[in-house]
Amino acid sequence: MSMARNNQKGVTLVETLVALAVMGLVIGALLVLMGQNSRFAASMRERTLAAIAADNLMVEAMVLREATEIGETEGEVTVGGAALRYRRTIVETGVDNIVRIEIDVLSPGGEQRLAHAVSMRRPS
Repeated sequence: MSMARNNQKGVTLVETLVALAVMGLVIGALLVLMGQNSRFAASMRERTLAAIAADNLMVEAMVLREATEIGETEGEVTVGGAALRYRRTIVETGVDNIVRIEIDVLSPGGEQRLAHAVSMRRPS
């Protein structure tokens, strides 16, 4: 009995299917990575604008006389086209004539703090 040898060279169907499956997994992983990168970039833009807003609000609190009244103030501020909420809290420190000013910049819904600034000054 003689066995016929198969001398054909090439890629089998199973090898092709495995290669396609691997390529599909790689492409899927890349798409997920690109989506996460886009969300991260948007989040960093919002946090950067919130930090700018916190700095601006702190400068305002340091300069304006009425901005040093003891208590809590809330409002909205627009920076770079982004509408953000803020909370300014002013409390006595226990040291004569010094108040502590805290500013929190929040997401538009107010559920997440994006930036925080703290300073002290003498009320005028």
